[in-house]
Amino acid sequence: MVERQAQSRLPRALRGLALQAAAITAPLIVLLFWRVEVAARLDLLGALVSETLLFGCVAVGVAWVTVHARSTMPAGLLLFVGGIVAAVGLALMAWTIQLNLFVVGGVLYVLGAAPSLVLHRPLLAMAASPGNRLRTMSLYWVGVSVGAAWPLGLRILTDVGYDTVLWISFGGCLAAAVLIGPHTLFHDDDVETEPAAGVLDAPWPRRSYGAAFGIGLVVFGGAQPAWNILVDEWERSPRQVAAVLGVGAVASAAINGFGPWYHRLGRLTGSRRADAIGLQLLIAGVLVFVGSLSITYIGLVVCWMVAGGALGLAAAALDSAVFPAVAPHLRRRLAFAQLMFVTVGAFLGLVSLELVPASVNDQWRLGFLALPLVSAGWAIRRYADSSQDSTAEVASVAAAQVPRRVAGLDGEPTPVLSVEGLQVAYGSVQVLFDVDLAIEPGQVVALLGTNGAGKTTLLRSISGLEPTIGGRIVYTGLDITKTRPTWRVGMGLHQVVGGSAIIGPLTVAENLRLFCHSLDHVDDVDPFAEVFDIFPRLAERQHQRAETMSGGERQMLAMSKALILRPRLLLIDEFSLGLAPRIIADLLPVVRRIAERGAAVLLVEQSVNIALSVADYAYVMEKGEIGYQGPSSELRSQPDLVRSAYLEGLSQALRG
Repeated sequence: MVERQAQSRLPRALRGLALQAAAITAPLIVLLFWRVEVAARLDLLGALVSETLLFGCVAVGVAWVTVHARSTMPAGLLLFVGGIVAAVGLALMAWTIQLNLFVVGGVLYVLGAAPSLVLHRPLLAMAASPGNRLRTMSLYWVGVSVGAAWPLGLRILTDVGYDTVLWISFGGCLAAAVLIGPHTLFHDDDVETEPAAGVLDAPWPRRSYGAAFGIGLVVFGGAQPAWNILVDEWERSPRQVAAVLGVGAVASAAINGFGPWYHRLGRLTGSRRADAIGLQLLIAGVLVFVGSLSITYIGLVVCWMVAGGALGLAAAALDSAVFPAVAPHLRRRLAFAQLMFVTVGAFLGLVSLELVPASVNDQWRLGFLALPLVSAGWAIRRYADSSQDSTAEVASVAAAQVPRRVAGLDGEPTPVLSVEGLQVAYGSVQVLFDVDLAIEPGQVVALLGTNGAGKTTLLRSISGLEPTIGGRIVYTGLDITKTRPTWRVGMGLHQVVGGSAIIGPLTVAENLRLFCHSLDHVDDVDPFAEVFDIFPRLAERQHQRAETMSGGERQMLAMSKALILRPRLLLIDEFSLGLAPRIIADLLPVVRRIAERGAAVLLVEQSVNIALSVADYAYVMEKGEIGYQGPSSELRSQPDLVRSAYLEGLSQALRG
């Protein structure tokens, strides 16, 4: 259920982030293909190099600040604000003809774009379900590739000015901000779907560093030699140069767009995945080398086209493997480390071009820059030991099914359930605020409040059916905040939902057998005996379809689930919904009986009298917060307080 809900929200977030990436990537192409026009318009050619270096330093600095602002602002909010700032900077760059204003606009553009360098990929990689992760990252890299390709396409078709490209990017940034707006509370530090390393010096991060270094050398350091090869060696016009490089970007978009549907990379794990990613990088490096030395023009185009596609696919596969491999608090640092390796690779590539003797032509210069990418691909394949990776995978699967024990609870009395500072949001609207709650073994706790107070949302969060944005859920001393709902059921946490706990087309007996599916089968024990003893009506109607029974009988059948499974924690939602008082009187002793076996029971109930008659302790919720808590006897002794809480609001009642 959690994965289904995440996937239903993810396409909207993915569209916003991919569009933002495309809008942010396009202005970089302007600095390459429109640099003469930019310099002529600003009347200062020599300043472009220094301004580009300034923009790069600002980008790295803002990315570093973003890494250390992890607990200050949600990632979605940073990206939303950054998109607005980047749009303002692009508009200023497109509008002005003055160098100073152009620099100010460029700085604003970099300020807004830099957070995406360390937030986009970790956020998407962890928001997607494991089975959907490669497809999600591939579609994101389609956005990046399209952002690089469409300005080149315009350059081929017409002599459009650079200001037009910047205005289009301005519109893309604003549209992306609108799409990201509903997801401003998305945070990258509270999504942990599988065991992760607590250090950055782990196999997958190390592999990504080598790949980032090689990509920096080829893409940024090799941009000028590639331009010179096409213009000087093959005597191509600027439009033809744009066509050749645009083909590589289009190939990356096409392979990432269709790749996940026909290749097996998304289903590979461990050393086999590393082998596949290393092969993609190896192919890209070899083809860049071969294409630069090609004796035919068509050979160069084909080699660079396939190399662009291989690089894009390798980047998507690396992202889908790297970010889940590290702990949440390290993901931004990992993205920043990759950025630094790309930067170092680009810097060393530019420096090496200056150190190479002038007698060495640009074909060999670009070929030499591709060799580290070949080495990175070979190393990823060579040092992914199959036995170690397979052992690590088995350990990971075992660890993922057993949540981490909370420090300091061993040897101490442990509540069955402890909710600590829990926060939940639906899109951009937060509905639970720092909720604290605890239940001891054998205790019945009532959760009271008016409609819309957040009671059902709290129960769904405890069951794992609603993702959280803050706080934690501790069950018998284990942190289960990010544990799958099915695993929580296996640990003894069950929920009975009013009116929705049974399957109508099945008979009573078939529903009961369905409840027994997770039990150990013991031949001499009849799991139905106790149910039929407590609810004789179910015995009389065991061959009747559940949907034809009365509401009270269906609730009896739903409560039978708890009698059969004997949970350690039972969550009951809307216990008395639509039931006659006589039926409720029959069901209340069953709740006490379950608690007397040692189970903890959390009962959500609209009727105060019913809840307090069976509960030992009560919490009253109002507007997503716990406004009052105390023993049930205290609430029963203050009927005026309870009445006022429902009629006037809890805060007003407490002031009165």
